[in-house]
Amino acid sequence: MTMRELEIQFQNAMNELQASFEKQHREWQQGYQALQQQLAEAQRRETTLRMQNQQLLNKLSTASSVPEQHALVKQIKMLGAHLDALAQDAATFNRHVHNQQRAADNFSGEQH
Repeated sequence: MTMRELEIQFQNAMNELQASFEKQHREWQQGYQALQQQLAEAQRRETTLRMQNQQLLNKLSTASSVPEQHALVKQIKMLGAHLDALAQDAATFNRHVHNQQRAADNFSGEQH
């Protein structure tokens, strides 16, 4: 083999090596960019989830610390108070009716 043939083979091998390197470099860069995009998307999702988590923690903290301040709890308590008052009025009315019947029976001479 002559020196010129060796030179041509060497140049061809260097060209193939450079083409292989450039191909690997492009593939690596594409993979790197894809990973960067995935990382950025994951960070956006993480930020969104952190904000939602904080909102839920705030709601839970508020709900567990001062439940009396929630409108529904206030309405339930008010309804309970009204029912208690109605029950008390009904008991008073029943006692009054019972006492009236007893007085009428006593007046008419009946005994129990």
